Amino acid sequence: MTTVTSANQLDGVAISELATGPDPARWHEALRSLGTHARHDGQWIVSTPPDVVAALAAPTLRVVPPLAGAGPAADLIATMARFSDGDAHRRRRGATLRLLPPVAEVAAWAADRAARYLGQTTAADAFDIMPLARMLPAEVLARAMGLIDADAVRAAEITGRLCDAIALGVTARAVADQAARELCETLRPLAQTDSDELAASASILFQARDATAALIGASVLESTAHESLPTAVRVQSALRRQAPVQCTRRTAAADTTIGAAPIPRGASVWIFMAAAEPGNGTPATFGSGPHGCPGGPLASAIAREVVTALDAGGWRPVAGQPVDYEPRPNLRLARRVLVSRR
Repeated sequence: MTTVTSANQLDGVAISELATGPDPARWHEALRSLGTHARHDGQWIVSTPPDVVAALAAPTLRVVPPLAGAGPAADLIATMARFSDGDAHRRRRGATLRLLPPVAEVAAWAADRAARYLGQTTAADAFDIMPLARMLPAEVLARAMGLIDADAVRAAEITGRLCDAIALGVTARAVADQAARELCETLRPLAQTDSDELAASASILFQARDATAALIGASVLESTAHESLPTAVRVQSALRRQAPVQCTRRTAAADTTIGAAPIPRGASVWIFMAAAEPGNGTPATFGSGPHGCPGGPLASAIAREVVTALDAGGWRPVAGQPVDYEPRPNLRLARRVLVSRR
């Protein structure tokens, strides 16, 4: 492995490769050794444990919505707590916390749905677990929040279309807008006339869908090396070694000092939580500070139940399979994870 000794050497590596390439962990030591630093294009990287904590807590580093401009999708995302700051963020986060269902209830629904899906599979040999991983988290959460079965399935399907369209950017804006309209209509029984609660219910599904799917995929793959370990240990290992969310992006609304580094106003800042993984306490992938993910226990519970159902059915990851990851800027989401009985 090439030893990286300067920021200039890392400049040749795209941020997407640093975050979600085949082996992001290979860059972590080099990133930490460089500390908070600017790249040649003016983007900044924060990666040491104290600087990551400071950056996530800094009020002058503002969140960046994944979709700019106007329209139903951009408007919905802009009213989610995850992509808000200041008083609006505090109010919207409060609505999100009120709607989050209990972990035990979510786990029970996840166990039921995972067993049902796996019981319906007709695969005689290997099959891909990722379609289930992408569908189940949002469906389970929607059901636990109060939607009836059919509407929970519909909400999960629409959330998938919204997430996939936003990942494609402007080329799928019309698809994203239509999905946003349909999702709000499907979730209306959960919020009635409260716009913050409507956005919060959509946010819970939106944030859970791909990130939890990534955790499920990583947890299943973790069984290759740690099959004998308890399910909860495998999920925790996946969270720390193959973090679903590797980094998050901020924009400096004012000159901001992180550690000893003066980040200028207007700079784009990438905060690499995975590089700052402490190895204990809350996994770094869930973040910290005002925007720390409140759904971490729910995501972990869903992943545990899926892996438990696979274990119970005798399904194991196919040994030696190549794993490719979707080209996301911050999310380590496997395209396909094959499992088979043995």
